[in-house]
Amino acid sequence: MLSISTTYPYFELETYAPRAQIEQRVSQIQIETHGPSLEIDQRQSRNELGIGGYQYMSRQIREKSYHKVLASIAQMAQEGDEVMNRAGHFREEMIFPDITKRRMDEKIPELNIAVAPQTRPDIRFNYEQEIAWDQGGAFITHQIRPPTFTWYLGEVRVEYRG
Repeated sequence: MLSISTTYPYFELETYAPRAQIEQRVSQIQIETHGPSLEIDQRQSRNELGIGGYQYMSRQIREKSYHKVLASIAQMAQEGDEVMNRAGHFREEMIFPDITKRRMDEKIPELNIAVAPQTRPDIRFNYEQEIAWDQGGAFITHQIRPPTFTWYLGEVRVEYRG
């Protein structure tokens, strides 16, 4: 007996939908501020007005005293020279009243008007900001799998039994 059996070829197709994973990160901002701070240095202005600190005042007194001592020594030497020059000629001059009159004329103060203080105060202003920025955004991770394709071959079987 002859038997013929046929199997048709076929295939299986398995598809996978692509996957997408979306992660959204929000931007992060950190702001750090320093200040505002205002610093006013009025030492030089106060020194000009005569109400400065101890060190400034002592330096001013020292300098003025030094110059005054030198000026007094020079004045005494000049007056001594004048007395010797004028008295040595046997003139009938009034030497000491002339010297005294000159001294009195020197003591008349001179009037000066000025804006005080002349120096402006030193003003410093400080304000700082530090910004640390972490930029966010959308991060997409996708997975794509290729389709699975399975092929089954067909066949023809011929059997003979006899």
